[in-house]
Amino acid sequence: MSLQATLLQNIRSNYERNLDKYEDRLSEYGALVTFQNDTVDPESIVRGDVLEKASQSIGNTLQIPVIDGGDITISNVRSCVIPDFENTSGLVTVTFATYTAGFSMVPGQYDNNDIGYQADLERKILKLGKSYAQVLDTASITKLDADKTAIMNSSLVGVGTIYGALVGDAIQVSAALTPDFYNDLSTIMNEDDFEGNYNVIGSQGVRRIVNKYSNQGTSNDVNREFQFGPYSYAYSNRVTVAASANAAQYVMPKGSLATLVRNTPDAIAGRVVNEGEFFDIFEMPYANIPVGLHYKKACADNSGVAGGSQDYLAGSVKESWGFDVDVAFITAYNNDPATKAGVIHKADFLNA
Repeated sequence: MSLQATLLQNIRSNYERNLDKYEDRLSEYGALVTFQNDTVDPESIVRGDVLEKASQSIGNTLQIPVIDGGDITISNVRSCVIPDFENTSGLVTVTFATYTAGFSMVPGQYDNNDIGYQADLERKILKLGKSYAQVLDTASITKLDADKTAIMNSSLVGVGTIYGALVGDAIQVSAALTPDFYNDLSTIMNEDDFEGNYNVIGSQGVRRIVNKYSNQGTSNDVNREFQFGPYSYAYSNRVTVAASANAAQYVMPKGSLATLVRNTPDAIAGRVVNEGEFFDIFEMPYANIPVGLHYKKACADNSGVAGGSQDYLAGSVKESWGFDVDVAFITAYNNDPATKAGVIHKADFLNA
């Protein structure tokens, strides 16, 4: 005889969202945030008309007029003949990329599950926002790297100078030069005729450098705090660091980056297909951009949704959420990148 048959089965607690709180932990999306902040900066490279036209441009090509930089010849001879001079104009074509994602919910599966409908929905939205932020942060860093300047006119950069030649279009900052680099960086930017306040987008290793030297003030043998005034810092785990380095960064004048976003006409208008299907705009958490939402509710065979055969869900309600948006990352125009310094300067902090 035995009480084996009546032993208690597995005991489960309620789902309290605590034990798994680090499963979908968020990251820092410094590049994405900087592009977005620069878009609304008073010195932004885009204004209201560009933003409005961008939002209306789906299905069309968006172009932004520009005038090339240049010089007027200054002579030392007076004459009755006034020379001619004409500006050269151009059109910058904006390249958008489409980002889509989606998930579904089967309400019937939660009636006999320890995970409730609302908890599952909230976690899916968290994953969605986190994924959008990560992908867009990566895309914005890709844009920074593609548009970084290969030309620097500074007396501190180049063969035979303090920092030596660029490698991969990046300033090579040795360990010995790291403590005073941000003081030198202002000079490097000034010698390319950029001045004012700057944004720095760096790997996490840059945070270590900034924290260390920005806190070496007047009470230290050498005061290095003074050099950090012109810079605002943002960080991302998606900034690539070279094997020979422990940190990498991009620096550019504030207001020299921008993010353009566009949605489909159905999403903007909030069109309704029927009682169970509609379009709308959804503010994507963590990525902080408006994306198109397409919602459907229908009867479907959901018998395999729980990872096994659930016959009672063979004809049950299924809700589906689809999300889509077009995004373009743009940087300040440079009519001749082969000979003229651009706004984005990259630096690698070397291990030795």
